Amino acid sequence: MRKIHPLQSIQAGWIRFSNRAGMYSSFAIISILISLVLTTIASGIGNIFSFDSFIQGLVVGIIAGVLGGIINIGYAHFAAKDELGDEVEFGDFFMGFSQNIKSLIWVLLATVLLSQLSVLFIPQELQSLNLEEQGQFQNLEELTILAEELGVVFWDNIGGILIFFAIHMFFGIVLIFAPFAASLGKQNPIQALHFSIANALSNFFNILFTYLILALAIVIIAYVLILLGTVGLIILVISCFIGFFVFIPVLNLIVYDMFSQLKDN
Repeated sequence: MRKIHPLQSIQAGWIRFSNRAGMYSSFAIISILISLVLTTIASGIGNIFSFDSFIQGLVVGIIAGVLGGIINIGYAHFAAKDELGDEVEFGDFFMGFSQNIKSLIWVLLATVLLSQLSVLFIPQELQSLNLEEQGQFQNLEELTILAEELGVVFWDNIGGILIFFAIHMFFGIVLIFAPFAASLGKQNPIQALHFSIANALSNFFNILFTYLILALAIVIIAYVLILLGTVGLIILVISCFIGFFVFIPVLNLIVYDMFSQLKDN
């Protein structure tokens, strides 16, 4: 099995972004707006199944996850075409809708279904919380009481919560390359899932290390800005808003580079 080099992926992701920063950021803005619309529609449809939180979450996950996944794979298609030296245009970001779309949909469905299994490990106390109703507080005192109640429920169920995040993270990593293998690699769903699971498992800690480096870098930058006081906080807020449209494309391009390191040349 080929090995992923975390620092190489981060560097390559940033270089790819900086070469076409305007187009990548523009697509990030559009994709976020589309995702918001999809989430709203999915939530509305999911409310039909409000009698069962698992089914409701599954329906929302399928609608938002599948369509959102097809859109997000556009970063990789654009980058792949750009690497070949071909002339790229904004429409290339939507190639996920035309390249081996059936296989991609099945892979995304499998990803959503497997990831949704982690919800079964959420403690019943948390699943039964109606945050919308509890969130209708009238003053700071009610907000404080709500925060204390949530804190008690959280610590009373810390074991189940950790299991939930561990399972969710595991599936998130081992299935990370499946959409790339299906859409860019033209593999059928079984081949794409096998490719992702086999390669991601053998590179599990390298992938995790890549995410930890990114998280650490964000924490350090935020901490330095906070130390600067009011000016730093203002810069931090602005950076968070603008940086969102930088971080999303860069993250997608980093994952694409990891996939590129694994695929056959």
